[in-house]
Amino acid sequence: MSVGRENAYVGEKRTHLRHGYGVYKYPNQFFRYEGEWKHGKKHGHGKLLMADGSFYEGEFINGEIEGHGFRKWAASGNTYSGQFSNGELNGYGVMNYHNGSVYEGEFQCNKKEGRGVMKYEDGAIYEGLFHNNLRHGEGSLTSSNGDRYIGDWVRDSRQGSGELHCKDGSVYDGQWRNDLFNGAGTLIHSSGVTYEGMWINGRPAVEATRIVITSEECQELSQDAPFSVSVEIQSGDGQVVTDEQGRELSITAGFKHQIPGQGSPLLALIEDLDETPVTTPYYDVINYPITEYSFLEERLKASEDDPSSGASDLTPPANDEVTEALAESVADLDLNDNDYQPDAATGKPEDMVKPGDDDGEEADGTTGESLPEICSTDDTDTVLDLGGEHERAAVTESPIPPSVANIRSEAGRIMFQDLSLVPPPGGYRPFSILDLLLEEEALAKIRNSRTGSLAQQLNIGAKMGKNLDQVNFEKIKDPKVAKIKRERLYGDERFARPGEYVIIVSDVTEPPFLDIRLPPAYCQIKVLHPRKVKKDKPPAKSKSNLKTAE
Repeated sequence: MSVGRENAYVGEKRTHLRHGYGVYKYPNQFFRYEGEWKHGKKHGHGKLLMADGSFYEGEFINGEIEGHGFRKWAASGNTYSGQFSNGELNGYGVMNYHNGSVYEGEFQCNKKEGRGVMKYEDGAIYEGLFHNNLRHGEGSLTSSNGDRYIGDWVRDSRQGSGELHCKDGSVYDGQWRNDLFNGAGTLIHSSGVTYEGMWINGRPAVEATRIVITSEECQELSQDAPFSVSVEIQSGDGQVVTDEQGRELSITAGFKHQIPGQGSPLLALIEDLDETPVTTPYYDVINYPITEYSFLEERLKASEDDPSSGASDLTPPANDEVTEALAESVADLDLNDNDYQPDAATGKPEDMVKPGDDDGEEADGTTGESLPEICSTDDTDTVLDLGGEHERAAVTESPIPPSVANIRSEAGRIMFQDLSLVPPPGGYRPFSILDLLLEEEALAKIRNSRTGSLAQQLNIGAKMGKNLDQVNFEKIKDPKVAKIKRERLYGDERFARPGEYVIIVSDVTEPPFLDIRLPPAYCQIKVLHPRKVKKDKPPAKSKSNLKTAE
């Protein structure tokens, strides 16, 4: 073997052929080979360098890149280590991409083909089949966020049958198309909602868009009566979404947010309001307690067993002659109390007569005549007392009722059963404002009728056997009369006051199902004064019957 030297080759030769180790520089000046030769061809271990910095180092057979080797592409920065055939990536190898991604698996004709593992720069990992450089066939993808898909792939997209296990616990099992839920499938959402049915482009074929209250829009009921609210989950075209289960709904209540007129001193109460009013289709409301009727029953039973509990009689005892005189005068004085019946929507007074006056007797058992106001010798100091400190203290000390438990839907439906609006909590701002508004209206009425006020004072004085100079009307704030007055206005105070309340049903599914929270639904409950059934009086015996009996 001799060492030859020619313009392009420097290295060993045999019989004038390159043989052994040598360096050859190609005429195009782009390629340069360093390595073993055999019978004039690159054969064995060698390194082929390119002018742009790319190179291959590895095995050569009969002048071709064949076997195991290492390849680097200068332009992209990618490197490959593995099997080659006829100068191409063929067989098992590892490709390291410049962005940090790594593929390890089978190649054919310079492309990923067969089974392999692709680790992406964001941390995602695909394990499965490839075809023509794309994910194709069975495979699994674990995303960087922890989600894992196991199933079919077509041309780099999830398509066919597959399961998706999300990090948050959601699971979808069904058909796919173009990386989206398509066809029959079941989604068990992390919120507890389950949808089993058809899917189109990643959304349910019958998708919930609204909550609909199917009960009467405005239910009327007595103070002591429970009520129920039925709800449907519907699609945009009004279909009940029966394929959906487990959407969580809550039910709350509210009373109208009272806003005094401009310049009223009551505006300070509005400014101090901690709770933000809730906007409804009817009017803005302040949250009002609603509970299950069983709680109210237990509370009423407890008050019967223990009258000192504060829930039975909220009226403090009378203790002076002024109180007695006022109590006796209840049936005789006339200040047009019918003007102070509460309006159903606002609780404010309106001119109306309560039902049950067939024979002059009110539904609460009192006569149809009116109750005394708190009087003074100066009309400007007249005040309508709607309750003493004892009443308010008793209400304040009442146990806080538990809210109604949230309910999950079944086949797109929910029923909130046996609900009750309880007495207002102590210091409930809308009622405090409302009471003060009533007092202001009472003041206005009495100031406009000085003669009536004077007649009232004379009547009370006559009952007490005293003249006006001997009676300090400013101190007359009789709790018993106030209680009767409050009952005329507010009915049985062991229950919610008569008036209109707004019921709000809200979607509280957490996290929101498919990232959408349904808008609330609303209805009204109109609480009425309880109707007391009058006992039938036994027929009076006629004189003829008496004579016969004798």
